Amino acid sequence: LTELHTTLTLFIIRMKQCCVSTLDVIATVGTDATLSCSYDAQYYGRLSVCWGRGAIPNSGCADEVIKSDGTSVTSRLSERYQLIGDLGSGDVSLTITQVEESDSGMYGCRVEIPGWFNDQKQQLTLTVVAGETHRHEATSYQLK
Repeated sequence: LTELHTTLTLFIIRMKQCCVSTLDVIATVGTDATLSCSYDAQYYGRLSVCWGRGAIPNSGCADEVIKSDGTSVTSRLSERYQLIGDLGSGDVSLTITQVEESDSGMYGCRVEIPGWFNDQKQQLTLTVVAGETHRHEATSYQLK
């Protein structure tokens, strides 16, 4: 089935590891890809978050692409990286507009929860493919 070029293809598979949630996302060239990440803002309040490329380091984000103070975006590598969810409710999902094959790779979301070793970390692998676009339901998960 061929869809409009703006249709987003996402296959999200949830796997659990000890301390980092891992998701795989597949998107088609030219579409917008959303990498899900959220936290319980009602419980924690507004928290700082960063997204980076590569494995999540012990602190901060590797090769940071966007950062938020919990209220608004404070820095970003490019206008293609956006946090378009409701930050106040804890939706800190990263949207990459008009993805290219070079966007493929590992991304990490770090929510900075106060206290030692409390940060919520979610690692995602984005694979950008050329070709026909199919619509699939996307599922997002909230970690506490």
